[in-house]
Amino acid sequence: MKKMMMMLIMATVALTASAQNARHAAGSFTIQPMIGIAAGSLSGTYSDLEFNSKDPRAGLAIGAEAEYYTKTSWLSLSAGVMYAQQGWETKAGGKTFTQKLDYINIPVLVNFYVAKGFALKIGLQPGFLINAKYESTDNKSDCESFNLSMPIGLSYEFANGITLDLRGTPALTAVNKNSNSDWKLRSDCSTLTIGYKF
Repeated sequence: MKKMMMMLIMATVALTASAQNARHAAGSFTIQPMIGIAAGSLSGTYSDLEFNSKDPRAGLAIGAEAEYYTKTSWLSLSAGVMYAQQGWETKAGGKTFTQKLDYINIPVLVNFYVAKGFALKIGLQPGFLINAKYESTDNKSDCESFNLSMPIGLSYEFANGITLDLRGTPALTAVNKNSNSDWKLRSDCSTLTIGYKF
């Protein structure tokens, strides 16, 4: 998470130094392939689990989004398909264990353009689990196949169409099956991607 924050600060400085108008015509569409890093993390209720720390699982985020620019100059709508390697790492007994959770996510976002090329965004993201492993053991049968989360983020589009996008995506549903009040794990994720708008 510290690395993600440093990358955000560096990106913000770069964007502030070279801000240009990147708005598109009302009623137009763009398609944006995207690639970057995903940092999955663990949240929820898990006090009865016997580990003393948790760390993100770093992985790949790749996909594409379509964006529609409304007649309101500061508002657009977008939807996409993204593959993200989520999960987390835990430490117990001096050892590190990795829970891998790979999803096909479908982010649906409202984008608010607050400055030239700079957008704040919020939405909902259904996710579908395609792979789950605890270390080398397949544990997909122990996990919910559907995950609903709420992406919140920001993006900046340069005049040449290159776009940087940073999102935090807290989960709204539990990932473990038969979850109860004492053990409800959520698969959160943060992503930093670079894309190009056609």
